Amino acid sequence: MKAGFDVVVIGGGCAGLATAIAASDLGLDCVVLEKAPKLGGGSAISSGYLWIGANHLDAAAGGTDTPEAVTDYIRYVGAGAVDEARMAAFVAEAPGALRFFEAAGIPFRLSPRIDHYGMAPGARGAGRIVDTPPFDAGAFGDAVLLPAGPLFRVSGSTLPGGANSPALWAAAEAAARDQPGLRGGGAGLVSRLVQLAIGRGIPLLTGVAVERLTVTDGRVSGVVATGGIIIEARRAVVIASGGYESSPELVDRFEALPGWQSMFPGSVTGDGLVMATEHGAATQVIGNNLSVFLGFRNPDEAPSGVAPCRLSGTQELPSPHTMVVNRHGRRFADESFFQAMAPALHHFDVVARERPNLPCWLIFDRQFADSFSFGGRPPGAAIPSWVQRADSIEALARALGIDADGLAATVRGFNADARDGVDRAFGRGQSAWGLNRYDPRTTLGAIDAPPFYGIRLHPTALSSVGLLADAKARVRHVRGHPMAGLYAVGNAAARTETGSGYQTGFSLASGLTFGLIAARDTASDREAN
Repeated sequence: MKAGFDVVVIGGGCAGLATAIAASDLGLDCVVLEKAPKLGGGSAISSGYLWIGANHLDAAAGGTDTPEAVTDYIRYVGAGAVDEARMAAFVAEAPGALRFFEAAGIPFRLSPRIDHYGMAPGARGAGRIVDTPPFDAGAFGDAVLLPAGPLFRVSGSTLPGGANSPALWAAAEAAARDQPGLRGGGAGLVSRLVQLAIGRGIPLLTGVAVERLTVTDGRVSGVVATGGIIIEARRAVVIASGGYESSPELVDRFEALPGWQSMFPGSVTGDGLVMATEHGAATQVIGNNLSVFLGFRNPDEAPSGVAPCRLSGTQELPSPHTMVVNRHGRRFADESFFQAMAPALHHFDVVARERPNLPCWLIFDRQFADSFSFGGRPPGAAIPSWVQRADSIEALARALGIDADGLAATVRGFNADARDGVDRAFGRGQSAWGLNRYDPRTTLGAIDAPPFYGIRLHPTALSSVGLLADAKARVRHVRGHPMAGLYAVGNAAARTETGSGYQTGFSLASGLTFGLIAARDTASDREAN
């Protein structure tokens, strides 16, 4: 391997691969260093959606989106935590990034998914979320991390309805049998990026952990990798190694959510944050972080290791015949809209000195079990033995450590509302997001058919802290100036372009956009010198 490159990219997920591809197309030679045995990281096990407002695909379909509307929507979602300069760069450059990578060879398409916050200024229905069609990745797909189950072979835009759609499962299982190389969702997007990178001759080195940065004359000049190998970066080091979600130490230091489980691979441990702050890099806290979800680990998905936390917000929680309760047996938010759950998880009772809604549990009955998807299983598959069950609500509550009288009362009230087709407590199913998946009356199916089931849900989230990067993706020093030769993209950078809120597709779109921005800035720096 060469001793040096123009650009050294740390991390082989969407953001890192996009940066390397863009840098190569701009005349820079680069290398991608991935700590894990396979490429992709969190991007590969994601849905693969990108949120890009005012894009050319929507315009070609007759859409009338504008940068002004996109800006209004992000400001609302960002809830006062937006860096105006980075947001402006994201709004202005994301449509061009989509065109750039489309021209490079990725066939994007519009998704029917909608903006989460239909009430927000500038909100739109379908037209801002894009993904890639499934394709046969062949040998390229073998280099990419894959999520558990067969659904990664297709995508939600292929057959809307998510994991609760029998047709989606049928298509995925047919693909697993007839087209084993088929990749969709995040695995498909990463596989396409890997294909482009290999076609450009970009070295993609897996199993290579970067341990620290090197600095020469005040400029980040390279990295020290596994085994003490020094790799020179003549122009830039780009940190694209993700957040710290799988580092118990950093989660304990920066997050305040007891019972945290990581939804990311075990390799995502904040390495970029640590190595950059060793040299004075500034960090930024995303206050009131609403990129918080609930889920649980399926032990069957990693019999010899630790499975990522499987998100329940788009699978079990909005389904009929389910509810989420705290230790008192009480519901605390609209389960069908996972963004309504996030702030309730942070609630603190100043008298009881506790977070009343953590821990919490998913409660469901035989009607859900017979017809819907649980824990990454096909709809109607048998509920596994590691899920608690009982013949009465009271017995289930006692087995789970929940107040039995409280849960029984909650179930009675919920069932009465379900029969009337309206959730009087929390308006479940009435948000635009909920209506995009279920009719409110079916969302509110009663929980009255034994046996009854329950499992503890755990909070999981995107990191609240990241490296502070500017509108050119340059990492800023604690004294305020850009650190020469150092960039951060993807989840390694604080999400200041979109702020506190969460919208499906923000993260991957940001990685693609700021990866291109970082490559362009590095190329212009070379030209200037």
